[in-house]
Amino acid sequence: MLACRPATAAVLPWLGLEEITAQAEVIVLGKVERLEGGWSDDGRIIVTRVTLAVEHPVKGGPRERVVLEVPGGRVGDLAMVASGAPLFAPGERVIVFLEPSGTPAPDGTRPNLAVVGWNLGAMRVRRDAASGRDLVDDQTGGAIYLDRQGRPVDPGRQGRGPRELGQFLRDIAGIVARVEKGSGAARSGHDAGGGHPVRGGGGR
Repeated sequence: MLACRPATAAVLPWLGLEEITAQAEVIVLGKVERLEGGWSDDGRIIVTRVTLAVEHPVKGGPRERVVLEVPGGRVGDLAMVASGAPLFAPGERVIVFLEPSGTPAPDGTRPNLAVVGWNLGAMRVRRDAASGRDLVDDQTGGAIYLDRQGRPVDPGRQGRGPRELGQFLRDIAGIVARVEKGSGAARSGHDAGGGHPVRGGGGR
């Protein structure tokens, strides 16, 4: 018999594409190679570790593979569903926005990578049968999103519709460049000011 430990419905802050991109340490287009259920490092919840073969790195440097961890999954006869967490399937192409989860271990081991904004930071890529183009679909179901004033985000703002893959990757790369340029200006202003940032320099 399958035993389930359902997670409570997720209530999450709404993040736009610029915010997700700026927050992410690693952004890649990749193909799901492997899914492995297991327990989190603290043994409290079931997680799924997802291995992606990287097709195109956007942020975080070149790499062949990336392993990320999402809440929910199955261990033996025990399963857990995490509302609002991204779901992955073997063989599918995805764009993921990733950030470290937790702090480095005493031995210097890097923390696990997690998806920024839960399912906001995982987007499926599919081939459109009619046009033959690769399109990007965002995932916004399974959670309640709140804006900065604590108000629910209108469903019309959540699903932004499919976007052409090449253009979407260029849009992300442009955001990354602006964010890095702003960070560099802020550092330069800090150095030039003798330890005090220049007013207005590098603001986002």
